[in-house]
Amino acid sequence: MIKLFDKRVSDAVHTIWVKQDFENGDIAKKILEKAAAEGDGDACYFLGRCYLGECFVNPAFGFLEDDQLGFEYFNKSLEYGSAVGMFGSMRAVGFEPTRGTYVYPPYVSLREIWAVVNEMAENGELFCQYMIATAYYFGDVIKFLEYDPEKIGLTQIQCWKNLAASLYEKCVEQGMGMAIWNLINILTSGDYGMPKQEERARLFRHLGADMHIGIYELETGIEYRDSEPEKAKDFYERAILHREPGAYYYLGELYSFRGKLPRDLNRAKECYEMGLKQGANIIGCLNCLGEIYFYGGPQIAPDYEKAVQYFLMAKKENDWACDMLGTCYLKGLGIPIDYVAAKKEFELYTKKALSAIGLGEIYAYGLGVPQDIKKGMEYWNRFPEHPRVIENKRNFKKTLFGWKQRT
Repeated sequence: MIKLFDKRVSDAVHTIWVKQDFENGDIAKKILEKAAAEGDGDACYFLGRCYLGECFVNPAFGFLEDDQLGFEYFNKSLEYGSAVGMFGSMRAVGFEPTRGTYVYPPYVSLREIWAVVNEMAENGELFCQYMIATAYYFGDVIKFLEYDPEKIGLTQIQCWKNLAASLYEKCVEQGMGMAIWNLINILTSGDYGMPKQEERARLFRHLGADMHIGIYELETGIEYRDSEPEKAKDFYERAILHREPGAYYYLGELYSFRGKLPRDLNRAKECYEMGLKQGANIIGCLNCLGEIYFYGGPQIAPDYEKAVQYFLMAKKENDWACDMLGTCYLKGLGIPIDYVAAKKEFELYTKKALSAIGLGEIYAYGLGVPQDIKKGMEYWNRFPEHPRVIENKRNFKKTLFGWKQRT
């Protein structure tokens, strides 16, 4: 007898993990709940996945994350004899089966569980095809088919990677976009001596974008951000529509100081603020909001206090804004003057214009350090055409005995 999912389970799985239909996710979850309450082990497994976060379900569905509840459903899945539940729950970090084993009646070995799930995959159960591919991809096949790990060579691993890629491609062909992620990794990582196929990976990213998967719409947009910014904008907006919050940062980038579209700081600011609200690219959004308030523009007046607040929050992770933050310390913009802190910030990346100019001022005027006009000039001469450098140099003159500050 051919084993397949109950139709209710099959429809719910298609909605949540194949089509990723966010609008109908709650309905599909309720269907799983009903089937699980009636003792369907497969339904229990998939319902458990709904509670285990982004490694098991797209967070854009907004399902409650509760590991304990998810694991409870996994245990029920095992107790109800679901081979898929036994197979899949092995990949859940932290899950411990009630009986201390993943093998429950009517099955007696992992090999037998593999055979059942593999048969379901061969009979057209799409999620089972994905599970078998993933077992090859991560090497779980070793446990299932009882290989001796000491005897697994590179050729065998490459064979499994190729099998995984072939199965993932079949999943994608049938509309399962979630298979693209691991497939692209196989094609691009070069792990285990696998050939890199960048162009083929690019085609799958574009296919993912065509399937309205937000992460691939974002990645495709990034591909076009310099060469075709209007096309990049369209992809970013589509990604946002399909619940990929990381696109807010990149959309804002197009309208900001280094963007390829006409500058619109209000639009950029809105995008960065939305990125923060959604918890996506937080450090980038903090830095870029600080930059907007540091420089200002026709639409937004400089607000150094806000700029410093954003820079200090971002500084916990990186020093991208060290030149601007250092300038705030040097000039007392939005924060008390602190020459020591300014110097420290500037020295983090001296190739930036504001860093070099700031260090030039610190040494040339002796701000918190012994005056060293020659050293100050060396920093200024890195950016001789900058207005601040030109203005500063007017305060000094070169004599037979070296540089002197005008009084």
